[in-house]
Amino acid sequence: MLTRKHFLKSLLAVAALSSFTAVNAQTTGKTLVVYYSWSGNTRAMAQAIAKELQADIYEIKPIKPYPESYRATVNQARDELQRGFRPEIEKTVPDLSQYSTIVLGSPNWWSHLSMPVFSFIDQNDLSGKVILPFVTHGGGGMSNCEDDIRAKFPKADVREGITAYGSSFSVEDIRAWLKKNGLLS
Repeated sequence: MLTRKHFLKSLLAVAALSSFTAVNAQTTGKTLVVYYSWSGNTRAMAQAIAKELQADIYEIKPIKPYPESYRATVNQARDELQRGFRPEIEKTVPDLSQYSTIVLGSPNWWSHLSMPVFSFIDQNDLSGKVILPFVTHGGGGMSNCEDDIRAKFPKADVREGITAYGSSFSVEDIRAWLKKNGLLS
């Protein structure tokens, strides 16, 4: 005879297994690596991630490129962030409905996502998707980048991201991060 205690334990076990399966199902669908790169560091990391996952990749491209000068770009980014400006980006985004997981990359600009990535997330609904952020930086780490994504998509499963100082990422760290998030076995 099943006691109430055993019944409740069984019920909790089934509930836990169900939620685990739902999260696993989300990360076993098709994956798209989306990124913006000013200097090439974020692009290199995006390409390494896409190669590991054998995933599709999409580069966010502003219609008007940022200056080639680092200092001019830093000043422009600060001004755009303060004004809440969103640059126009190319409208060549793949059909996002076919992807359950988005690996989203950006340089850290003034402790936030870059403005082109803000444009992308303002124009595309990623609710209900698994989002794995990755950020390249010159010393600021992740800062508010994960929070920027969570604020925009409270109904998405935004996971802990990975960062790289400049171009100093390692494929081993990327693999460990992807395994931790159920995208590699």
